Amino acid sequence: MKILSIKTRSLFFVLSWLVASPVFASVLPSDIYFSDQWYLQKIQAPVAWQTTTGSADVVVAILDTGFDLDHPDLVQNTWVNPREVPKNGVDDDLNGFVDDVYGWDFVDQDDTPVPTPFEVYDEGAVSHGTIIVGMIGATTNNEVGIAGISWKVKLMSVRILDNMGIGNSLTAKEGIDYAVKNGAKIINLSFTGFDDDPQLEAAIQAANKAGVLIVAAVGNTKDGGINVDDVPIYPACDGHGSPDNGIIGVASSDEQDGKSTFSNYGATCTDLSAPGEMILSTVYQNDQWTPFKQGFYQDHWSGTSMATPIVSGAAALVLAKHPTLKPEHLKNVLRLSADPMNVTGPAQGKVGAGRVNIAKALALADELYPAEAVPGSLIKLSCVAKSDANDPCKAVYFFASDGKRHAFPNDKVFFTWFKDFSSVKEVSPDFLAAIPLGKNVTYHPGTKLVKFQTVPIVYAVDPKGVLRPLSSESIAVALYGNDWNKKVDDISDVFFGNYSIGPKIDSPYSYSSTIAIASVIGLDENF
Repeated sequence: MKILSIKTRSLFFVLSWLVASPVFASVLPSDIYFSDQWYLQKIQAPVAWQTTTGSADVVVAILDTGFDLDHPDLVQNTWVNPREVPKNGVDDDLNGFVDDVYGWDFVDQDDTPVPTPFEVYDEGAVSHGTIIVGMIGATTNNEVGIAGISWKVKLMSVRILDNMGIGNSLTAKEGIDYAVKNGAKIINLSFTGFDDDPQLEAAIQAANKAGVLIVAAVGNTKDGGINVDDVPIYPACDGHGSPDNGIIGVASSDEQDGKSTFSNYGATCTDLSAPGEMILSTVYQNDQWTPFKQGFYQDHWSGTSMATPIVSGAAALVLAKHPTLKPEHLKNVLRLSADPMNVTGPAQGKVGAGRVNIAKALALADELYPAEAVPGSLIKLSCVAKSDANDPCKAVYFFASDGKRHAFPNDKVFFTWFKDFSSVKEVSPDFLAAIPLGKNVTYHPGTKLVKFQTVPIVYAVDPKGVLRPLSSESIAVALYGNDWNKKVDDISDVFFGNYSIGPKIDSPYSYSSTIAIASVIGLDENF
């Protein structure tokens, strides 16, 4: 078991603030401190936001000191385990952790992955995880606080470092395993150690094979930094040299695109650089803990710990647009799209491919890895000849703007939305598997009357799968004519959960099939 630390080596405190870069034509959010986040303009985040602002289906795990779960600028994007019932003392999702609604604390071995109040602490270390999380995904365009790189994302708190910023490779391995098991697609590691641990490296390799990108700091050393080719830093140097390596080692750059004086460097383990100086972000706040009572934001944070979440946030945006990309593809896109840097001396040629540029990364991803289908498409797997009727390839999905695929339960539902199957596009298993499964498609409003096989009630359909029971046969006749019963579709009880029950229709004037049909033009409007 090796010792890993962030402590003060990963946080540099400085006394002045740099002037923000000029604003280019782009998406400018309303957050009050946006103009102070100079690095967002440098990496062209506002230009990238014209293409995508992220996806809530992208989960980024932050393995750190824990973060402020009730911070007003973080609550909206904090990951919540949907399969766990809070505080019932039961491991509802059978993942080995009881009540892990907001992640897990591997330091205190409990379900509150936040700094431990009232114990010995280092102020920078306590806020470290909260700083990182805010940079990746603070709630954006809400006229409050700062702008996160990814406006829509889910941030998973996995605490592996204590209040002093100290941890070990065992908790780091456990944290990586937890993040992978619970759906993380990107893992941010803003800590460093000098000793390799084969078990930690194995966990990282397993994460890569599971489709999870690892983003790790190359660390800081005063007076110019060290060459990590000579003195390897872990976990950033784990696995380098492998052709399908999915670890991005991150160095820190300054506002002039030079290497930060404190940043380590190296030709082998350093893949990319990102701004890491004079950073304004969210910080830990606790009214009951005197040192942390004041303020929700602070500036002047510097270190490769700050550069790393910028790359994690950039990867989250690319993955939101291209959800099927594997870790090595994400790494490739971010490296090939990087801007050149101004580096001389021993670090020349050893700060990775350059400084990250999110707008260019998104454009390059479109070119190198064009999507097999885009939101708004009908998709299915290819079927072999004479495939069984129950073969999964028979299923047709609507790839919605929410980033999920929604299955049609049968042909009857499909044909209330579309005339034929000519628009259905066949996609690869990898592409389909990378799109999260959403709820089933429901009948187009107003097109059918429906009933469940074991329930003797007939319903009209309103938008978003709301079923409205008809109070009598006379109402059915008034709405659909004497042959109304020919317009009733039976629904299997299995699909009862796709629908919700609305108010009863007890007058022919309280429902109009014509209005119901016109109320929803496209499927996207029905979710």
